[in-house]
Amino acid sequence: MMRPLTAQPELVLFDLDDTLCDYASARARRLQAAFRRAAERAGVRLPDDLTPMIEESITLHPHGTEHFGELLTRYGITGTDAIRAAREWYAANRFHSLALFPDAVETLATVRAARPDRRIGMITNGPSEVQRAKIALLAIEQHVDFIIVSEEFGAWKPDPAIFAEALRLGSAPPDAAIFIGDSAEHDIAGAQGAGIDAVWINRAGLPWPSPTPAPRFIASGLAEVRVLLGG
Repeated sequence: MMRPLTAQPELVLFDLDDTLCDYASARARRLQAAFRRAAERAGVRLPDDLTPMIEESITLHPHGTEHFGELLTRYGITGTDAIRAAREWYAANRFHSLALFPDAVETLATVRAARPDRRIGMITNGPSEVQRAKIALLAIEQHVDFIIVSEEFGAWKPDPAIFAEALRLGSAPPDAAIFIGDSAEHDIAGAQGAGIDAVWINRAGLPWPSPTPAPRFIASGLAEVRVLLGG
């Protein structure tokens, strides 16, 4: 059971995608909508449950559409018009159904209220054009003191340089900071490599996937983060 930290950190750093906003669910709904659009154009009936198709798509390419032709053909959807329809809809609706987790703003407010003098920052990987548009859509900038976007900074998590920049902006040494993120490879390994304590958000209840040591804290969601940092 998570308990409040006795020594509360001066600086709290968050990841964005799948930590504060539900990118994974939005991506699945976006893929489903694109595939059904292609099926309708081709006159093909897809199964009611597209989970296997969506998982296969993400395995082939986590974000792009280059593989749509290959994938859709395996499900009986052929023809350039149908495949183009899926690709164009997916590209034009980049933020389809994307939203913060319901308790994300509550979490940021709780973390702030627990120690009003602390700084709250966010480090997010991705192209500046995409991440800045996403940040504006989610209206999250007002809840943090600073945001670092990897393309703008010139280094991506887990590069220790981007974590060092967050410490500089947050005016805190590594042992007075904590990082909350969902990616073992990028978030947790990067934070720990920079000497920053970390909380792994593990909503799916998966075993620790990395050969590197697991972090001190593993949370099933943001509610446990509020307990840990709200004391």
